[in-house]
Amino acid sequence: MRTGKIVAGITAAALSAMMMSFAAAADDPAGYVSFTVIKSAIGQGITVIPGNVPIYEGDKGVDIVKRAVGEDGVVLTESDYGAYITGFADTDTGAEIPAEVEAVCPEMTGRNTEGYLSAYDYTAESGWSYFVNGEYAQVGITDYEPQDGDVLEFRYTVYGYGADLGIDNSSWGGAAALVEQVDASELIRKCADFTDPGSDNSALGEALEVLAKYGATQSEIDAAAALLEVRPTEEAAPDSSDNVVSVPETDSKGSPDTGVEGVAVAFGAVILACGAVAVSRKSR
Repeated sequence: MRTGKIVAGITAAALSAMMMSFAAAADDPAGYVSFTVIKSAIGQGITVIPGNVPIYEGDKGVDIVKRAVGEDGVVLTESDYGAYITGFADTDTGAEIPAEVEAVCPEMTGRNTEGYLSAYDYTAESGWSYFVNGEYAQVGITDYEPQDGDVLEFRYTVYGYGADLGIDNSSWGGAAALVEQVDASELIRKCADFTDPGSDNSALGEALEVLAKYGATQSEIDAAAALLEVRPTEEAAPDSSDNVVSVPETDSKGSPDTGVEGVAVAFGAVILACGAVAVSRKSR
C-alpha cells in the first residue's frame, strides 16, 4: 500500500490547502457539509481530503461539489435518470488495484480522459457512487438537498456497480458485495473538523490512512475516528476560514469531453434499480 499517496495530505503543503478559505459569499452559510472523494477501489486512496463545505439557501448537492472542487474539478452529465457526477479532476494514474478487486476484474484498462478519473475508466462498470451520512444515495446529485451536519462522500467503483464498495446488488441479479459495507461518516466528519492538525499530525495521518484503505472494517474505522477530537460545537461552529477541501488542479478550462454520457444513463439505471434506500440527513 502506497502510504504517501494514500494519505496525500499530511505534507505541510497539503495541510495548508486544507486550511484555505472559501471565497466570501453574500450571505452567511446555513451550515456545513463534510465532503470527501475516495478512490480506494483502485488503490489510490483519497482524491479530496475531508473538509467542511458551507451550505447556502437553495443549495443542492451539486453546488456543494462544485464549491469544494471548483467548476473545472468535476464533470456533471445529464441523463434520463437525472444528473450524475461522471468525473473528478485527478492526475494520479498509478493505480495499484487491491487484490480483492483484481480477482474479479483480471483485465482492466486505463483512463479515457487525461487529468480526470471518470465513469468507464478501467472497467465497463466503473463510475462514481455517493453516500450521505454513510448511506448509499438513491437520487441524482442535483436532487439531493444538503443539510447542516451531513457527510457527503463520493467513492469510485469499478466492479458490480458498487459491489466493490460493499453494495449488495444480488437481489436484482447483480453482483454480491465484495467487501463489508461500512459507515465512515463519523470518521470523515472528524477528519474534516480537525482544524488544528498541527497539534497532532500523527493522529490525523493515521485516521486518513484508514479512511483511504480499501476493505477497512467498521472496527478499524471506528477506532480511527476515536483518535480524533471533534473540535467544532454549536457554540463554536466552523466558519469560512476553517478547514476546507483542496481543489484539484487541471491544465484545461471547462468540462472535458469524457465520452461517458451513455455510461451515465446505464450507471444511473443500475443505481435506481438497487432498491429504495432513503438518504438520511443527520445534524451534528
